Amino acid sequence: MDQDVNAPLGSILVTGATGKVGRRLVAELLGTGHRVAIVTRSSDAARTLWQAQGPGPGPEIRAADLTDSSSLGSVCDGIDTLFHLASYSPRPDEPDIYEAASHWPVTAEGTANLMARVEHSAIRRVIYLSSIKAMGDRAGALGRPADESSIPAPDSLYGRAKLAAERSVLELGKTTGRHATVLRPPMVYGLGDSGNIARMVKAVAAGRFPPWPRIENHRAAIHVEDAVAAAILVARHPETAGEVYLVTDGRDYSTRWLYEQSLIALGRPVPRWSIPLPVLRLAAGIGTLGERLTRRRMPLTLDGLGKLTGDAWFSSAKLERDLRFRARRTLETEIPRLARALAQVSDAGT
Repeated sequence: MDQDVNAPLGSILVTGATGKVGRRLVAELLGTGHRVAIVTRSSDAARTLWQAQGPGPGPEIRAADLTDSSSLGSVCDGIDTLFHLASYSPRPDEPDIYEAASHWPVTAEGTANLMARVEHSAIRRVIYLSSIKAMGDRAGALGRPADESSIPAPDSLYGRAKLAAERSVLELGKTTGRHATVLRPPMVYGLGDSGNIARMVKAVAAGRFPPWPRIENHRAAIHVEDAVAAAILVARHPETAGEVYLVTDGRDYSTRWLYEQSLIALGRPVPRWSIPLPVLRLAAGIGTLGERLTRRRMPLTLDGLGKLTGDAWFSSAKLERDLRFRARRTLETEIPRLARALAQVSDAGT
């Protein structure tokens, strides 16, 4: 089972197509000759976005709101394959992005509304890009890579909404016999100048990221191009129906490693000293208090420090075993690319 199989997907519908991952998926599908439609609440904004992508035909734009079931009447017409990526995207300044109230109506209820419409359509396959947050943070902190056998126990509203959406998709497949598959990616990189990795490299470049303690934590990640490739791969293989797959680049990364690689890529020496963890905890505590008082995101909080020092360790061995999936990108090549991009921006500004 190779990653370049050419099983037909037919006409395709993509939700969440204006997001960072959704755009890459749509671009890949259009580039390989597929007929693609997208669902959006704002047709004008989507049209402007795709015109900015460059020459060539863009996707068909279908206006609908997943939270309003009455708007979904014809959204699935003439579609064979649905890639469902839509979810609530918090504002950059929201203080606790994983507890934003809109996650439930958009992600959980919106997916249920969409699956109810899919049930009465001719769509044959549904691929849902969920998140490892559906498993809960404890799943990735077992001291070994977690896999699909872990019982989901989400500990955030975002995670609970994702899990509810997964169940809506899988239940549709179970009751109707459709090909329904769930992918759970961890931290996604390769998103240009956005995303956690890009923000970290920027912070290191600006001198805003302190010499990090030598803590050997383990965090999984996936390049956006590999996440897109995995989604298309499972869509082309009907034997993945009813399955849940974790998808990673096959590596694990410590925050200290990311910090050192960022410095090396920026051409800077690695400090021989590091900030003691208790000092970071004190700063994070102050940040947490400030976030609660101002209701604005702070650079470092106790929750953020926990993520930077803890594990989020996951395995995609099942996907590798079932479909021979192999990621083609790793952070060893992505971090130098980000550093070069920052250098080009700096040179252009001088």
